Amino acid sequence: MSFVVEKDNGLIPQILSAILDECVNGVTLADPDIEGAPIVYANKAFERLTGYGNDDIIGHNCRFLQGVDREQPERYLIAEAMKAGQGVEVTLRNYRKDGELFYNHLKISPLYDRKGRVIYYLGVQYDVTYQVNAKHEIAELTNLLGALSGKGE
Repeated sequence: MSFVVEKDNGLIPQILSAILDECVNGVTLADPDIEGAPIVYANKAFERLTGYGNDDIIGHNCRFLQGVDREQPERYLIAEAMKAGQGVEVTLRNYRKDGELFYNHLKISPLYDRKGRVIYYLGVQYDVTYQVNAKHEIAELTNLLGALSGKGE
């Protein structure tokens, strides 16, 4: 469903921003027409998720959330998808402003103008740290049980 603005163009962004600030997941817009596709919008949930304020976020690419943990294959999937003007869904190791690790399930969707050109990339971030940690714990317990029963050899 497309959204066509027929009313006051200045009011619509304010309304959409207020709506997005009520979301529980992080929402960002990145501008592919600017070098490095920096974030041009981030909702309040993104600020809460990352610990960074709007001044720290706007004008920067989301890569800053990876800190020095850059060698993640998912980064290349993102780059390839964006180069092709496609969407992508990945889980990344990211770091909050205080340095705490969190797992970010990121869904990127291209947004098009009426001529079919990508004008923004919409990013929706889900904190899946609890699920990833639980999965790791289950794997460790399964290995331990296998070792204790003699099947882990």
